[in-house]
Amino acid sequence: MAINVANQFGSPTWTEQKLTILEQYLKRYTTALKNQDFHLTYVDAFAGTGFVNPNVAAPQGNEFSWGESLDVSSRDVLVGSTRRAIAVADKPFDTLIFVEQNANHAAELQRIRAEYPSRDVRIEQSDANAFLQTWCDTQNRILGVPWNRSGDRQRAVVFLDPFATQVYWRTVAAIASTESIDLWILFPLSALTRILPRDREPDEAWANRLDEFYGGDEWRTLYQTRILPTLFGDEAEIVRADQRAIAQVYLDKLGTIFPHVSDSPKWFLNSRNSPLFAFMFAASNPGRGGQIALRIANHLLDRW
Repeated sequence: MAINVANQFGSPTWTEQKLTILEQYLKRYTTALKNQDFHLTYVDAFAGTGFVNPNVAAPQGNEFSWGESLDVSSRDVLVGSTRRAIAVADKPFDTLIFVEQNANHAAELQRIRAEYPSRDVRIEQSDANAFLQTWCDTQNRILGVPWNRSGDRQRAVVFLDPFATQVYWRTVAAIASTESIDLWILFPLSALTRILPRDREPDEAWANRLDEFYGGDEWRTLYQTRILPTLFGDEAEIVRADQRAIAQVYLDKLGTIFPHVSDSPKWFLNSRNSPLFAFMFAASNPGRGGQIALRIANHLLDRW
């Protein structure tokens, strides 16, 4: 069967690791809640098509018009996050929402919906930030009732797998505010490294983008001025912190709005052993459920 495959930048090894961590978490998450009367929802906010070709690089920027026709039986093509989520069997999700802005990719997602006519699968051709901010608002748009703050019986997992810096901090904050959602997010370290120069602070346009991504100017702490003695006197030099520090600033910020955040994300490295992405987890439930979720996530992040 040939379909339009959403190509995800990254080696087959770490792309498979990322998907396996998510898949194993979803299985454990739903099993842990199978005997409780929760409505369980899974949201894939950059859903693609359902298949991934990790050998083809994604473009830079915010283009969503790429992809190619490939035989999904090829050993180079991986089953994507959407299909892994819908295949969770012990306690299937009650509702699955696949958000994809690209019209061609959204059309491919309709194949999944057609394959599972008895399941509540919803395809949203929408901007991920706009959808999630509305969905996480006081009234849950799925059930029409408030989130956990009023004791209602609903829980969700959201997977954010952007190509670059598309996720706004206010979207992440909206997820945290529900007190009902577990969040997996692939931190786009390689994209941020490109817009955070080593020897100077970024220009105003990029600075504004970083403010939106980090939810403030905490990223400026990555820059320090050091004094270097020279033959002509002392000279000031601006130096940016290393790549892992770029991710740590974000991880620390997550800890200010989520009660449970994994301290050790999964690092994905290039052939030179430099980090490209960090896979992060946060649970918004302040109670025992959030503690259990964190233990499960930490186990998987450490194992894989």
